Amino acid sequence: MHRLSLSSILICIPLATSASSYGSIIDNYEGQYGEAITRDVCVIGGGASGAHAAAPLKDLNKTAVTGTPIDIGVVVSQPLPAVFAFFSKFNVPLLDTSTIVPNAAGQPANKSVPAPWFNTVQVHTDFRDGSAVDIPQDGAAVGLALQGLAAVMSKYAAILNGYEFLPDPVPKDLVLPFGDFMNKYNPTAAIPIVRQIAQGQGDLINIPTLYVIKYFNIGDIAALTQGYLTEAKGNNSLLYTRVAEYLGSGNILFQSTVVSANRQKGNRSQLLVSTPGQDRLKLLSCGQILFTIPPTQANLQGWDLTDEEEAIFAQLTGATGYWTGLAKLNANGKGPGMNQTVTHQNAASTTSSNIPVLPALYGLSPVGVLDDVWWIKFAADTPTLTMIREIQTLQRANNVSVTDPEWLIFDSHSPFMLRARSEDIEKGFYKRLTGLQGSLGGRMFYSGAAYNLDVVTVIPKMMKGSA
Repeated sequence: MHRLSLSSILICIPLATSASSYGSIIDNYEGQYGEAITRDVCVIGGGASGAHAAAPLKDLNKTAVTGTPIDIGVVVSQPLPAVFAFFSKFNVPLLDTSTIVPNAAGQPANKSVPAPWFNTVQVHTDFRDGSAVDIPQDGAAVGLALQGLAAVMSKYAAILNGYEFLPDPVPKDLVLPFGDFMNKYNPTAAIPIVRQIAQGQGDLINIPTLYVIKYFNIGDIAALTQGYLTEAKGNNSLLYTRVAEYLGSGNILFQSTVVSANRQKGNRSQLLVSTPGQDRLKLLSCGQILFTIPPTQANLQGWDLTDEEEAIFAQLTGATGYWTGLAKLNANGKGPGMNQTVTHQNAASTTSSNIPVLPALYGLSPVGVLDDVWWIKFAADTPTLTMIREIQTLQRANNVSVTDPEWLIFDSHSPFMLRARSEDIEKGFYKRLTGLQGSLGGRMFYSGAAYNLDVVTVIPKMMKGSA
């Protein structure tokens, strides 16, 4: 393995991409770019995967460039050794949630604990008409159901290490719609818990079981009783801020756009990048590329895809829109507002397992530590009037002032959990997808949720490819 200088990693965080011809970037855009940057590794994406890749690459004397992470709603991590190590590296304190002493439900918030642990009275409401939905709360039955679910999940625990460990042939259990899987093994009493933890997956009952038990897995079942980890002061962005400081501003291109890529000619890859606030484009020369953003059609415009890449990525057809934010619901102070000690969980009165009919809000929950500030989590590809209509439906049903929300922040986690169809999974889709690692002569690698590949697995392969 050869060693490289600190300036050899670039992390590029794209906002979007735009199409262009796939010829030589230097020829097509000569005179249009200013700075030319040479790096051993260019990391595309600055969310969890990009940030977690960039720091260890720097430790190996490689460098990277990344974008702005969105962490609205990112609250907990499982208590894994890798989590402890990464947070410790950047001196970000963690808190075991099992040690938190929250307020009693219905009482004011305990402001000494992170805001997500504001304890509220939980009610189930059909957001379509504001009516109450009776969902029996049987703690013993839920506990037994989770135990049964964990026992079944344990048969497939290897997939948590990556889709490359998916058995061949793929077990029928994993391609069943999740509702059918739960009916088969009968832990249906656990569905409300799964739905709450796996929020963002949308039509939970009808997606392939593989995706549900990857996202809500045996680690979650253990953490529900033993505790998760959360940032001790409730500052979810602190980790990313310190990662950015560690990498240095010269190795980060925030909110940048990949305009064009040329990876198939020569022994290095070229990326043409546009960065907000800068008049001229940047030309990146990359020894290797680590692509960590969702491989959607929009994100891949401008990339010179191989026939194999194009065919594989085209099969990732399923995804859920997921928007999160904070809003004031009674900013003008005229008349009574919603009860700030009550959380409304959206539950349809007419569907299987009371799964909300999408597009819909997942719930409406007060922050507690700030007056009249509410968590907003919405399932849809794009924001719609449905979201505001449902808030106002709840206001009317609770006989309080009907208002338009005042948005403090609102942003997208979309696409959330890219998915292939069950029939494509059975035909070996993930064998083909993981086969892209190290393609283009060891210059192209992938990580992130769509690939279910942790950087701990990917980086050694990259180092082998660069030797």
